[in-house]
Amino acid sequence: MGGAASILPPLVAAVVPVVGGFLQRLFSPPTRENQTVSHIQQRQRQEEEQQRIEQAIRDKEDALRRQRAENECILRQMREQAEQIERERQEERYQLQQEQERLLAEFKRREEEQKAAEEELKRHHREREELLQSHLKLLEKGISPKVWPTKEEWTRARQRLAPGEGKFHCAVAGISGSGKSSLINALRGLRNKGSQAAEIGVTETTQKITYYPDLSSAPPHNRFVWYDVPGAGTLTIPGPQYFNSQGLFVFDLIIVVLDTRFTTQDVAILQQCEYFKIPSFIVRSKANQHIDNIMHEELGYVTDDTDQEEDYKVTLENAKQILIKSTRASVRKNLEEGELNPSQRVYIVSADCIRGIVMLERQGKRIRKPDLIIDEAELIRDLVGAIAKRRYD
Repeated sequence: MGGAASILPPLVAAVVPVVGGFLQRLFSPPTRENQTVSHIQQRQRQEEEQQRIEQAIRDKEDALRRQRAENECILRQMREQAEQIERERQEERYQLQQEQERLLAEFKRREEEQKAAEEELKRHHREREELLQSHLKLLEKGISPKVWPTKEEWTRARQRLAPGEGKFHCAVAGISGSGKSSLINALRGLRNKGSQAAEIGVTETTQKITYYPDLSSAPPHNRFVWYDVPGAGTLTIPGPQYFNSQGLFVFDLIIVVLDTRFTTQDVAILQQCEYFKIPSFIVRSKANQHIDNIMHEELGYVTDDTDQEEDYKVTLENAKQILIKSTRASVRKNLEEGELNPSQRVYIVSADCIRGIVMLERQGKRIRKPDLIIDEAELIRDLVGAIAKRRYD
């Protein structure tokens, strides 16, 4: 007890001042130092509040900017959609306008076609009347009129053509016995008795169209196909129907072969060639026989003894000129009477000379013009030229 009593007074003495100072500060008015500290704290709080407010404002502004950007994006999309809709509407209006213009053009076209059809019908009636009158005139002259082939005749004619692309189809026609088959054989470089030769005879041996490919291996001759056509004017081939029934309208060119005379049937074939715009060639065949007949029967040549070679040559040349002059005059007259071009050439040829020329050309040899050659070389040249003009011009 005595120890504790001795300690307490000093402890109290130490605590009392501390407590007294605390109480004094607690209940005493604020000092200037305390006011400064409080003011600083208040300003810090205000600054913090200000910072908080400013941050809130910035956050609000960011939110507004994002909202504005979103709104602008939406507006841009709406404008693009509106522009797309406008473009589609413009495209629809354009297409509608194009369709209206097309329908208007189609209407005008059909109207013009109708007018053209009416004009064509009128023209057809006029041409039909003119054709009828022309036919009547031809019939009065004993010439067969032109007749347009039927669809069936076109089909049959094409079926008769030789197979293969790029062929030149050449018909050889004329009255029976005029030498058509011999001419075909000569153009192919064959004799009449050859294994590949066309059949010949005094009477009509060709009863249907037969084709014979050219035997040359060199162009353009290797593309030629020669057609032996039954003779016109026979009992089995009536004259007026000859051209269409034989399908001559499908050929690239037509050779009309004459023998001793130019007949109305020959004129009819040439008229049809002109009607169908097919190149035609008038060929007087058997020139060597005709020349021989003129030499002996008209010029009185008796022998061809080599001792009289000069006399033979003179008589031969005279006979040739007589044949040429009489043939061309006769053909010209008949062409004029048939209302055809009177200046159309007639080729005076013999099969032997043509065959000789063809064979020499195949061998690459120069063609020498013997005494009997007249128009053979020109005929071969002009046939090729006519094909080239018809196919490639």
